[in-house]
Amino acid sequence: MRSVQELKAIKDRRPFEPFHLHLADGRDIRIVHPDNVAWNAGEVTRHVYVAYKGGEELLDLTLIVGVRVPNPSQLPPDRA
Repeated sequence: MRSVQELKAIKDRRPFEPFHLHLADGRDIRIVHPDNVAWNAGEVTRHVYVAYKGGEELLDLTLIVGVRVPNPSQLPPDRA
């Protein structure tokens, strides 16, 4: 991921839609609430804190290789 601003733009979408973080080690972390991802708002952000069903982690920003927001047609009926 090039910058935390890209992640912030997805996190701050309204209405919020769950999204996936794709990591360099092949893992996929689903973020279901905007409070499940956070970072230090300092000048240089190098780490992102994520909480998810399987636990919580402090990730190096460079390990996030992609972010995917599912197409609304792929969401469960109560979210579409």
